[in-house]
Amino acid sequence: MEPRARTVQPYLQDVADALAGLGLAQEQRQVRCLGEEHLATAVQLTVGGEAPALVWDERFDWRTAVSRRHPIGKADAKAAPEGDGIRYLGASRRPEAAELVAGLADRRLGAKKPHTV
Repeated sequence: MEPRARTVQPYLQDVADALAGLGLAQEQRQVRCLGEEHLATAVQLTVGGEAPALVWDERFDWRTAVSRRHPIGKADAKAAPEGDGIRYLGASRRPEAAELVAGLADRRLGAKKPHTV
């Protein structure tokens, strides 16, 4: 698990830094393990924005979250989170921060389900 976390950390840090640099997110960067199998991170977005947080889960890629308190969700979830307020952003496995910013700004962008499912 640790080697995978080290591999993805620079990309996630770049996205978090870009969002913070635009004033869209609080500075933070911590990849955590979900259970014993998956990696995920959440970037808390600024209050009053489109969503409380932006979540990256290696199984489902980037999505908006509906909760600031528990943005990632349950570690044992088998299915991708869906519902009001959840949009999957980015057309690739590792979209650039600009693509995520565009998705946050335009509600027409994104999908209700991850493209990896």
